[in-house]
Amino acid sequence: MVASRYICRAKGTFRSRKRLILRRARRLRERDDKEHSSKLRSKLPLQLARLSAAEQRQKLLDWLRADLCNGQAHDRDDPKWKMPALTSDGRTTDAGPTLQFVFRECNIGLSDEGLMQLRRACRLAFALDGSSWMPCKGAPRCFAESIALAIFEHHTQGAHFDPAKSGAEWWGQVRNSGDVEEGIQCHWDTDEAAVERDAINIHPHLSTVTYLTDCGAPTLIVDRRNPLKADDVPKAVYGRIKHGLLSPPSIGKHVVFDGQLLHGTAPQVGGLAAGQRVTFLVNVWLNHRPSNCYRLRKSMALRLGGQGLSLQLTPLKPVAKSLKDPAEVILETTFGRCHHEHKLSVPLPCSLSETAVLDWSSGAELKPLE
Repeated sequence: MVASRYICRAKGTFRSRKRLILRRARRLRERDDKEHSSKLRSKLPLQLARLSAAEQRQKLLDWLRADLCNGQAHDRDDPKWKMPALTSDGRTTDAGPTLQFVFRECNIGLSDEGLMQLRRACRLAFALDGSSWMPCKGAPRCFAESIALAIFEHHTQGAHFDPAKSGAEWWGQVRNSGDVEEGIQCHWDTDEAAVERDAINIHPHLSTVTYLTDCGAPTLIVDRRNPLKADDVPKAVYGRIKHGLLSPPSIGKHVVFDGQLLHGTAPQVGGLAAGQRVTFLVNVWLNHRPSNCYRLRKSMALRLGGQGLSLQLTPLKPVAKSLKDPAEVILETTFGRCHHEHKLSVPLPCSLSETAVLDWSSGAELKPLE
């Protein structure tokens, strides 16, 4: 009994000392947190206090952008960028017959947690206004990189390319129904450095859209290619358009198309749910990395998180639905690289519930803005 009592007292003394140590450690952490917060509060006003609320927000986004872009500004020269050798059709390499350029679609299976993580990554990437690079031989450090790499591999099976120079460019788009900037202006995906320095249009082999919500405007793609020489754009792109694709948002839907094609959104099409349109965009680049597109810093990748989450891509299939001469609503939109100089007019259905190839015998046209 005596020995037993001493053992109990010893255990009690140990527990008391353990609680005391834990209380002291907690107080030290709280003190350190207060000191750290105090230091932050003393530094931030020096840089932000005299700025307006909008300027403060922009300053904070600039700091985050520097972190996201590995300290590189988007408008700086990229010292490692080189003009790639191009094929006769303007491609950065001949990837062989297994890489297809036709309109196709599939589904990306995501868990609820995976969907939430990817939406979060898209919102952050969109706020920071930039794209990121995922080398095809790199190890993903966050869920967004895992999906970008999975998409790259899904589309390049059997293709010929140099893995050391190839990868996925990814970013997010977030648009709210009813906003002035709800629509995404028609554009061609290009490497800006090649256009600025050499007046050459270099495009990804493939462009893709993955929808993370059921809301917002459908994606519109038209069969109008950007010419190799930027100076040839007016005379090369104007005229009648025969084919296109219209894809309304649907969670998990993944659409792929030729990276040389003109695309944007069509907010005028009705019958779609209002709300926030969130999409994950991935361009497949072979034998070339676009200028000023860098991999996420490790610290930023850790913030995005999601490592270990699963995803599954279904086999790619051609778009089954086809619409001949839809003429229920006429979309008229203007666009341009530096200023609005082109006008696109295309007949569209007034509502659409699934992806459809559009065939026009007349009425679809791209012309100069007068």
